[in-house]
Amino acid sequence: MKLNGKVAVVTGGLRGIGHAIAVAMAEEGADLLIAGLSMARAAQTENEIRALGRRCVAVQADVADELAVKGMIAHTVQHFGGLDILVNNAGIAPFKPIDELTAAEFARVLDVNLKGPWLCAKYALPVLKRRGGAIINITSASGHYGGASSGGSAYDASKGGLRQLTYALAAEFGPHHIRVNAIAPGVIVTERLAGQASVDAEGTAREIARTPLRRLGLSPDVSKAAVFLASDDAAYITGTTIIVDGGTMAVW
Repeated sequence: MKLNGKVAVVTGGLRGIGHAIAVAMAEEGADLLIAGLSMARAAQTENEIRALGRRCVAVQADVADELAVKGMIAHTVQHFGGLDILVNNAGIAPFKPIDELTAAEFARVLDVNLKGPWLCAKYALPVLKRRGGAIINITSASGHYGGASSGGSAYDASKGGLRQLTYALAAEFGPHHIRVNAIAPGVIVTERLAGQASVDAEGTAREIARTPLRRLGLSPDVSKAAVFLASDDAAYITGTTIIVDGGTMAVW
């Protein structure tokens, strides 16, 4: 029980990688506040985590909305009495050629993927200061090299910015005993992708062929890394990014 007695907030935690992280942290003893835009799966997720013997509450929150973020953190303190772990996972990824992407769409990507984690960290800071803690930003391999996916100008820029934000916050929050790290997933098969079958056969074969471990990633590959970074096993690790891509970046 690496996270026994800890309280974690996971944004975008009702599906995909975020959901896997929330469940993995509950399995290790954490209580969860999960934030999402769509509440369609809120009750199901709450019940799933409560079945593990942990407390859980799901709230609707747009991480790009400052008042919503303030309310999310306040609700966490009100419901659980504190906060130890913040996972900034919520994100959007509209891939469009730049001549088709509107300025409003670009701004929205930056608002959710970059300003959102900044807001969450800003308002979590006073609470995390009380007993120290950990922030984990879910970036992307696309934040390390451009052009990983065609039409990713907004997404790649936002994830690259989030990588730099991770380093800046690690330096600023370190004296308060708050560690800030990132996880950069490569191609991860989630329910959003509906399994490998949703990736066209040619695309799947191409991704596997250029991955040294010769498979696509799975949600547990990311969630286990998140548990590690949130736990005392990573007590002297801050300001770093764990790349979970099967070695793709090594041969890019």
